[in-house]
Amino acid sequence: MINALLIVLFVIAGLIGVWFFWQILLWIFWIIVNLTINKNKEYTNTSKFYNWAFVLWYRYMMIAGRLKVHVTGYEKVPFDKRFLLVSNHCSKFDNFIHCAVLKKTQLAYISKPENFKIPIGGRFMRRGLYLSLPRGNTREEFKVIMKAIEYIKEDKVSIGIFPEGSRSKTGELQEFKPGAFKIAEKAKCPVLVCSMRNTIDIHKNWPWKKTHVYMDILETIDPSVWNEKNTVEVSQYAHDLIQQCQNNN
Repeated sequence: MINALLIVLFVIAGLIGVWFFWQILLWIFWIIVNLTINKNKEYTNTSKFYNWAFVLWYRYMMIAGRLKVHVTGYEKVPFDKRFLLVSNHCSKFDNFIHCAVLKKTQLAYISKPENFKIPIGGRFMRRGLYLSLPRGNTREEFKVIMKAIEYIKEDKVSIGIFPEGSRSKTGELQEFKPGAFKIAEKAKCPVLVCSMRNTIDIHKNWPWKKTHVYMDILETIDPSVWNEKNTVEVSQYAHDLIQQCQNNN
C-alpha cells in the first residue's frame, strides 16, 4: 500500500516537473526571440516566424486565462485578401482571440501607445507592424490611418481596429467612430465585422472558473459598398450588426 502511494506521488511529481519544464522552456524561447527585436526600429515588413511566435504567445495567454472559445462564421473570412477587422471591445483578450482564430492571416492592430511598453508583447507588436495611435493629436492620427491604408494596399497585413475607441467597462456596445472606416474606404478592402461576447467575464472568473467566450464573425462587407454609402453609414451598419448579435444571445 505504501509502495503504491509512493509510486503515485512519484508520477504526480514527475508530471508537475515536466509541466514546469515546458513553462520555463516557452518563456525562455519568447525572451530570446524578443531580444532579436529592436524596440527602437521601425519595421516595414512582416515575418511569418515572428507572427507564429506571437500567436503562440497569445494562445498561451488564452490557456492561462482559462478561455474556451466558440467561433461562428469562420467561413466568411476573406483569407485570400487583406481586410479591415472591426469589433466591439470589452477585454484585453479580444485581439488575442482574433489573432489566434484568424492565424491563417497576419493581423496588425491600431493600439494605444501604452500597450507598446508591455513586456514581451510590446516588442512583438512592433515587429508585427502594429500601429501606435496617440489620442488627441489629429496630425498623428492621420499619419496612422494613412499607414494602415498603405499596409493593406501593399498586402503586408490586415488591420484590426475597435471603432468604439476604448474598452466598454459595462459590456454594452458603445457608439462607433466612423473615421475608423476610412481605412477600408481608401484601401478599397473588405470590412470583416466581428462580435465578441462574454470576454468581459474573463477577469471576474479567473483563476477559479473557465470562461466560455464567443467570437461571431457576422459579415464581410464588400468594397463595392463605398460606391453607395459613406463611412458614417457603413459604421452604423456594422454597429447595428454587432448590436443585433449581442441582443439575440
